[in-house]
Amino acid sequence: MNPIYEHIEVAANTSLKVATYTHEKDCPTSNWHIHPEYELVYIRNGSGKLQIDSKTLPYHNGALLFLGPNIPHADFGNKDFTDNFEVVIQFTKGFVMEKLTVFPELRRLKKLIQASHSGLVFSTTIKDELTNAFESLAYASELKKLVGFLAILERLSDTDPYERIVCKENNIIHKTVDANRLETIFQFVNEHYDKQISTEKLAKQIGLTQNSFCRFFKKMTKKTFVQFVNEFRIGKAVEFFNENTLPVSEVMYKCGFNDPSYFTRQFKKYQGKTPSAYMLQI
Repeated sequence: MNPIYEHIEVAANTSLKVATYTHEKDCPTSNWHIHPEYELVYIRNGSGKLQIDSKTLPYHNGALLFLGPNIPHADFGNKDFTDNFEVVIQFTKGFVMEKLTVFPELRRLKKLIQASHSGLVFSTTIKDELTNAFESLAYASELKKLVGFLAILERLSDTDPYERIVCKENNIIHKTVDANRLETIFQFVNEHYDKQISTEKLAKQIGLTQNSFCRFFKKMTKKTFVQFVNEFRIGKAVEFFNENTLPVSEVMYKCGFNDPSYFTRQFKKYQGKTPSAYMLQI
């Protein structure tokens, strides 16, 4: 079964996406998917299966794993215990190339980052040792999340007992023309979400007709391009509301919407409440 290509949005004002999940709040991603971002996953307790590439690895008493870009995998969480807690940290290749390589003090992390391209599963001993480090990220400021994340990487770079899951040759197969096309689409939307987006021009840019583009996008993401753009724009609207005291109308225009009623309907569709109601809660 071909994996769905998942789009992960790392906010423009952060270097990482740090998400936490509990027994009641599951990770909303597709069951079998790939993405070009690196992913570090901590699962506090319980048992389950790590479905990564062609491997299925059972785990007990939680898990800690680190996946490089474009490794097919399924969701890892479980519901064995009501106190289970999962932390998922995702970051881009740009963060590795532009941030981690700038400081010579971080050069020791390079070997670990490179090893993650084979998919790494760490021992429960290391996972338990880093419990507080991971779980404190849920309540940390953006700066403390970054510092805490680098401290975690430093500790993981000091440990040898990890299991490599995927051979590099297998991983390269998944970096297909389709994956490159989707990366181009996502990057284009990220740079032009505040403007009118022409599917005809975008399709031509990646070498497809407009009809083929629409079929391709739906096949790879399980959603239409219009749905994706609307969801992306609403995500940006939430960022603007959280970071600024801008009026609803200004946020609407900054996110590429021109019709107030349409913006309100889309915002309520993805956030469960109107923009005005959302602003009252922050």
